[in-house]
Amino acid sequence: MSQNSKIEKSYDELTYKSIAFAQSSPYRLEACATLLGVNPPPCKNARVLEIGCSFGGNLIPFAVNNKNAKVVGIDLSGEQIRRGQEIVKEMGLANLELIHGDICEFKSDEKFDYIIAHGVFSWVPDFVKEAILKVVRENLSTNGVAFISYNVYPGWKVKDVIRDIMLLAAKDKETMQEKLKAAKEALLVYKEYLLTRNKEVYENKMPLTILLFTIENLLTKDDFYIAHEFLEDVNNPFYFKDFNAMLARNELAYLCEYTLDDIFVPNIGIATVDEYKNNKFKDRIDLEQFMDIVSNKVFRQSLIVHNKTYESIANKQIGPGDINKIHVVANFTKKGNEWQDSCSVMPQDISWLCEVFYKMYPASINLSQILEILPEDKLMVYSAFVRILTNSSDAMIVKDEQKNIEYRPGYSRLSVNLKNYVKYFLNHKNNADVAFANKFSVLGKFNTVDYYILLLLDGKNSLEEIAAKALKFIKESNENILDIDGKVLKKDKVAASIMNYVLGTAKMASTFYLLEEI
Repeated sequence: MSQNSKIEKSYDELTYKSIAFAQSSPYRLEACATLLGVNPPPCKNARVLEIGCSFGGNLIPFAVNNKNAKVVGIDLSGEQIRRGQEIVKEMGLANLELIHGDICEFKSDEKFDYIIAHGVFSWVPDFVKEAILKVVRENLSTNGVAFISYNVYPGWKVKDVIRDIMLLAAKDKETMQEKLKAAKEALLVYKEYLLTRNKEVYENKMPLTILLFTIENLLTKDDFYIAHEFLEDVNNPFYFKDFNAMLARNELAYLCEYTLDDIFVPNIGIATVDEYKNNKFKDRIDLEQFMDIVSNKVFRQSLIVHNKTYESIANKQIGPGDINKIHVVANFTKKGNEWQDSCSVMPQDISWLCEVFYKMYPASINLSQILEILPEDKLMVYSAFVRILTNSSDAMIVKDEQKNIEYRPGYSRLSVNLKNYVKYFLNHKNNADVAFANKFSVLGKFNTVDYYILLLLDGKNSLEEIAAKALKFIKESNENILDIDGKVLKKDKVAASIMNYVLGTAKMASTFYLLEEI
């Protein structure tokens, strides 16, 4: 059996959960490229290709929200494409085509503005890697952007040790389920061994702490992740410099990391290390490789463009005019004296700007809006705005302005394009093959009652009418709703709480950009 046939069989047997990934959203790619001086095609009528699309879960939110875009997905797994095509048909998506096929045989005269290969590149043989890059070279439009994710060294060297013991334990097993069982058993035995070693002595030979952390983290993952990440025949991590050599052979160039860390956070923060780094590594690829080594990077998610496209902006210095081309959405909360996002506490000296973002959320803000408030402090405003981007991993950048549209009859409604999309999740309740996400591919936590309420946000129903209909639906369908603490609300409390619940769902619709003005 060929390597590609083995891969197809594996994914047919244990299908991968198909969800959206905000980091690979064309909206994100468009904003990053715009910021760096590339003039990418607008998302609203873009042509998008995803290599390794599964059921289409990463493409559907974009296709639903952009009826004039053309979206294509290709996957080697016939089972995943079959089920994906059923979903696309049920949602009535005429602009999304899912193809069962081998990327090595992909032929198209069409150019795509955004090409996505997430969770594919490291997990296919070298000849398939070359085929993927050939498709990007031949089918990416002039100012188009590709997104490719891949496992990298040196971070994956520790994971290689974990994978080796899993493959050894599973080598004689036939089915993926049997392999999973054997691999997990080996992980538990290895974990017990590590826990009994003298830490100081063992750390001189092997990194006990990170091995234990990796095993414990892996055991919390879904079976489909463990199987396809650690038990496939092919998983080839490589160094960033070697990935760039592959790109160069195909007349392609690395643009940036999707986080923009390599653009906005070039320094480590240790004076002697930064001085060495800046003096020693003048080449940007060598510099990035150095950063990967000292940070023990495990995974990269990179934006790729044509060589000629990169050459046109290679020497560009980003300034206020470039920052002003993008809009930023950031959701901060205040605890005590500190503003924070979901991961980090923001520096005190930009607290004033965090408060502005808080008051505007979910509307976006761009640099010129802040400069209108404080025109006399241009340098301070610019510095603070950039530091929001460098300090908040939650900050979302987009090309176009985003409004805060709240639900009001006669003023706003659920976007017409989303009706069939929401109906799909209402009909399938908790058994959907794809996950609900907004147009920026941000995953949402909506339940059956929420989907029912979303469909009632039609611009005609008052909130009181929606509450009455939702209460009837809950009683007839015997659905549960949760209180503010996440506990199931007792039946005798539902009626008293229904209006607050409806208001909460309407607010989520607003913050998730599901509403449109009439």
